[in-house]
Amino acid sequence: MRSVKMKGRTVEDAVEAALQVLGAKKEDVDVKVLSEGGGGLLGIGAREAEVEVVERGNVQKHAERLLQEILDKMGFVAIAKFTGTQGEYIELEIKGEDMGRIIGREGATINSLQYLLSVMLSKSRGERTRVLVDAEGYRQRRQSNLEKRAEEAAAEVVSSGKELTLEPMPPADRRAIHMALKDHPKVTSFSVGEGEERRIVISPKK
Repeated sequence: MRSVKMKGRTVEDAVEAALQVLGAKKEDVDVKVLSEGGGGLLGIGAREAEVEVVERGNVQKHAERLLQEILDKMGFVAIAKFTGTQGEYIELEIKGEDMGRIIGREGATINSLQYLLSVMLSKSRGERTRVLVDAEGYRQRRQSNLEKRAEEAAAEVVSSGKELTLEPMPPADRRAIHMALKDHPKVTSFSVGEGEERRIVISPKK
């Protein structure tokens, strides 16, 4: 997905110049006006218009290419592949060697890769873009473990009648716990804390 910033006497002139550089048609790009320019007074202090023109592309392939570049720069022997979409999420899978290092302790590395890719895509597209990055079925195994953790914690809360605060978790893990308990007849869950210390509290329903 290419982009170019261009100046011109008018916005239209700047856009036309950018299209020529990209070799693209106007219907195939997004235009962001950075400055509409101005004529100044009697031609003095005139400012040129400036635009940023972004070539529309296949966001899935763009995500795949970006993730591959990250893996290569980190020295991992692995292949990134787009596998589908889930709601607003773009799903990608990593295959190859170094899976243990790529996943990291409790998913720390793969979660960082996922966050970095999301930030890079969002910046290049000018809008929030969500991704899910998996490797060797790690996400499904993690999901199963979190659902089991949620069931065990809920049973403890029901038995004791007291709130239970879990250990700090990343956003994806907290969401899995909340989803596992959202229809539970006897407990409810909510998050407290900030940043890396944010954690889930499971409480008896009143």
